[in-house]
Amino acid sequence: MHKNIEQFMWGFQPHFRMSVESAVRLALKAIGDETDESVVYLIGILADGDPDHPHPICIEPEDGPLVPADIGGVDERAATLYRNSPDSRMRFSNARLDVLKHQEFRDRSLASAIGEALNSKLPQRFFVGVPTRVGRYRVFTAIGLPARILETTPQLAHERTDDRYPVTRSLVHGLVEEILKQCARTLYLPDPASLGVATADVTKSAGRAFVQSAVSLTGAITGGQLFDALNRLATTPYERRVGVGSLLLSKEECEHTVCTLRLQRPVHVGDTRALRKLLETSSRNGESLLTDGERAYGLGHQKVDYPEPSESVFQIVVTGNGVWELIHGETRLALVEFGEPRLPQQQLKPERLDDMCGRLFGQCDTAALWELAQTASEAEHGTMLVISDDAEGEAARLGSQAFRVKPQRLSRASVGQVTGIDGAVLVDPVGRCHAIGVILDGMATAQGDRSRGSRFNSAMRYLATINRDGGRAVVLIVSEDGMINLLPDLPPRIERKERDALVADLREVASLDPVNAERFYKAYRRVEAKSFYLSEEQVNEVNALMEEHWERRTAEGGSIRIIEKPLTVNNGMNDEYLIN
Repeated sequence: MHKNIEQFMWGFQPHFRMSVESAVRLALKAIGDETDESVVYLIGILADGDPDHPHPICIEPEDGPLVPADIGGVDERAATLYRNSPDSRMRFSNARLDVLKHQEFRDRSLASAIGEALNSKLPQRFFVGVPTRVGRYRVFTAIGLPARILETTPQLAHERTDDRYPVTRSLVHGLVEEILKQCARTLYLPDPASLGVATADVTKSAGRAFVQSAVSLTGAITGGQLFDALNRLATTPYERRVGVGSLLLSKEECEHTVCTLRLQRPVHVGDTRALRKLLETSSRNGESLLTDGERAYGLGHQKVDYPEPSESVFQIVVTGNGVWELIHGETRLALVEFGEPRLPQQQLKPERLDDMCGRLFGQCDTAALWELAQTASEAEHGTMLVISDDAEGEAARLGSQAFRVKPQRLSRASVGQVTGIDGAVLVDPVGRCHAIGVILDGMATAQGDRSRGSRFNSAMRYLATINRDGGRAVVLIVSEDGMINLLPDLPPRIERKERDALVADLREVASLDPVNAERFYKAYRRVEAKSFYLSEEQVNEVNALMEEHWERRTAEGGSIRIIEKPLTVNNGMNDEYLIN
C-alpha cells in the first residue's frame, strides 16, 4: 500500500518517526517499564519563511490528533521564554561563537514553547529536542510519555542546579534526553529513515547522566567517571569475596555529613583495586566510604537532621556481585546490575497484600502480616514467610523438616531472631507463627525459573504442590536487599470499564476508512496486553477484527500479511479479577 504525504518534509519521515517510537519503547522496557502508550511527533517549521508555501508547519503523523494550528503562536511564546532566560544576557568574546550560542538558546526556547503547546493539547507529558535542518524545514522531535510513568518513577526534585543548569531527574528522563540527542544527530544525515541506536547504549548514557546529576546537586564540579567506576567496583572481588558496602556521595566538608576517619591521601575512584579494598571498611547500615564523585576521602555517616529537600547527600549501596543502587533518603532512585541501569523494583505495598490475602483466605489480619514482612525486610539476610490457610496442619506435615512452635504472634525482636536461620517462617492468616526453619517441599514445576534463586524456586514448587491438593497459601520472599516479592503473582484486579474501553477503541480504529495499520496495531497491542481479562465474546470479537483488518488491507493493495497467533480465553480468568 502506498500513502501520499501531504505535509511533506522528507520521504522517510514516517519510517524515522516509527523507529524513534520503537527506540523509546525498547529503552523503557530495558529499565523495567513496559508501555505501549508513548508517542512521537516530528514537527517541521519552514526555515525560509516562504509566505506562499502551503505547509509552513508540518506534523508527522499528519492524521491527528495534532494539527499544525496547535503549534501556531509558538514563536511569540519562544521569544518571551528567551527574553526571560538568563542565557539571553550571556555574551561571548568570539563574535561567531556568540551568534551560534544565542541561536542555540533561541532553539531551546522554541522547543520549550512547542512542548507547552503539546502538553496543553494532548494527555501525555512531552519532551522536545533541539531542531535539525532537513530540507526546507527545521525539524523538532517530540516524545510524549504517559503521566503514569513520570508520576511513579523515582526522581529528583530539583530541575536545575544553581537555578540554571538542567538536571537529569530520573532514568526515564535520561532515556528521553539521550534519544532526543541521537535524533538531532541522525537528522543531519541524508534522507534519514531510522534512528539506529543500540538500546544498551541509550540506557547506559541515561545512567551516566543521572549519576552525574546527583554529583552536581551535591555541589561537586567533577564526577563524570563515577558511574563506570562504580560498575568496576561492584564486579571486583577482594580476597575472593564479593563486594558489599556503601558510599556516601557529598562534597567534602559537607555540613550534613560527619567524617569519622579522614584519609591523608584520598583515593581516585578510577583506582578500582584501592577503592575496592576501602569498601571493606564500610557497611550497608553503618559507616560509609565518603566520596565527592571523584575521590574517596574517608569514612563517615549522614547526620540524622539531614534536610532531604536539599538533595545534597546521596547513598550508593553495593549489594552484591555487579549490583549497586543509588539512594536518596528513603527513596531508591536506580538499580544497576553489571553496568545495566534499571528502575528499582517496586516495593510490595500493603494494599497488594491485602487484596491477595483477601481473595485467597477471606478473613485475615493484613496489618499483622504486613508488620511481619516489614520487620523481616530489615534484616541483612533473606528469608521467606509462608501464610497458609492450614498452618497448623502444614506445621504437623512438615514437622520433620521444621521447628514447630506453640502458635503465637511474634514480637519485632523475635522476628529478627527466627529469620536468622535457614528455612521459612510458617504463619496463619491472622499472623500467628506455627513453625520456623521450615524446609519447603514440592515437586518440580514448569513455573520455575532457573535465573532466580533457590528461595523463589522452592516457593514455586511448594505452591504448585499444595494448590494441587486443594490448599491455599501465600509466600512472601524477602531478599537480602530488603525487597519483598509476593507469590503467587496473580494478575491485579482491574475495572471492568477499563477492559471494555480497550476493546471499544480497537473496534473504532478498525472501522477507519482507509485502513490505518499503525493505529490499528497500537490499539491491538493494548488489548493484547490485557488479554487475560477478556471474556470469550471479546476474544472472538478481537480475533474477528484482526481477520477483517487483513482482508481490508489486501483489498486496498497490500501484498504481505503477518500471521499472528489468535488470542485465546484464559481459563484462570473469572469475575473476581474485575472491579465493577
